[in-house]
Amino acid sequence: MNAKPYPFIEAFKRRGLGILQDDVDPQQRAVLVAACERIDYDLLNQVFTISGGVPLVALSPMRAEAFLFARMTRPGAGIGGAVGTAYQMYISVDAREGITTGISISDRLRTLNILGEAQPQPRKLVRPGHIFPVETREGGVLVRNALPEGALDLARISGFSDAALLVDLLDQNGGYLTPSSQSRLAQVQALPTTTLSELTAYRLQTEPLVVRVAEASLPTAATGLLRSYIYRSKLYGGEHLALVKGEISPVQPVLTRVQMEFTAADVFGGVFPPTRSQIHACLRAIGDGPTGVFLYLRRSVKGHLKEQVHALSLGKPPQRPLNLREYGIGAQILYDLGARRIELLTNTPSDLASLKSFGLEVVSQRQLPREKEYRAYG
Repeated sequence: MNAKPYPFIEAFKRRGLGILQDDVDPQQRAVLVAACERIDYDLLNQVFTISGGVPLVALSPMRAEAFLFARMTRPGAGIGGAVGTAYQMYISVDAREGITTGISISDRLRTLNILGEAQPQPRKLVRPGHIFPVETREGGVLVRNALPEGALDLARISGFSDAALLVDLLDQNGGYLTPSSQSRLAQVQALPTTTLSELTAYRLQTEPLVVRVAEASLPTAATGLLRSYIYRSKLYGGEHLALVKGEISPVQPVLTRVQMEFTAADVFGGVFPPTRSQIHACLRAIGDGPTGVFLYLRRSVKGHLKEQVHALSLGKPPQRPLNLREYGIGAQILYDLGARRIELLTNTPSDLASLKSFGLEVVSQRQLPREKEYRAYG
């Protein structure tokens, strides 16, 4: 794949400090990020000069387990920001030796460096303390799109250990800095800046998320015999299905439909939404041409069936857009199948329209059948 360059990483390595913005959350908060393994006295002094936020440390599940960390009895509501996004916190820690009160810059530096050591040594820490470890999800921003996961991903991508300091950027009143104030701060302090969306896109472009685990010929009622391929997600274990007609060429456009799982309607039919009819219509369209791919993506989060039934009980169309992670999984599967130029079957022009960073090009789009029940979906 032709991944876009990610200049933030090299700048972050040189500077030792950067700004990570949550461009998805309405509050648009941002944090200072530093790798615990890399941070020194001068960098930590800059952190506390710039922001009065609470020092949090994002740790991988494996590192937290190695340190024998115990969770707080409830999520850390209020810790780490003015409004208080709830994180699952571990009990706070200090270094066992080499510190005095634990609150000075040198004391906190000692604790941070221990948290970032290549080999975690739980005997070097005591509880409670003045540094607040935060739990993260395995898989980082590709599993949970949040600032702790983002900070940890940045540290690891930059070649450091799996422990990252993050401190909220706050104004004089203790509120989050606005995006414009964040930009001014970055210029004044010469700090590289990135967003959760940029980080997520970079990981999707550069890391394999699926592996092909099975393939076979599959007879279908709508189209006849197709080749079927099963791809397993490395992130959550779910399996996705690709149905292929003909020989896929990297030169010739291939008719492609990407469809998200919608269990209730896919299996039992109906017109709310009409996904079962859409599946058959797309398979017939693919069957009429020389080549084609029907990609059926399974949901990557729990609870989607409950949400579908709940939406149906309310008499409103369920919302089922592709999220960024599912977008990347679909692109990686198409690339693995040999597709490079695709004609997209969709009624929504924005669907998978920007795929160049994944090595794919949408050369044209073809609308699904325009029956009345199709218009709100696609």
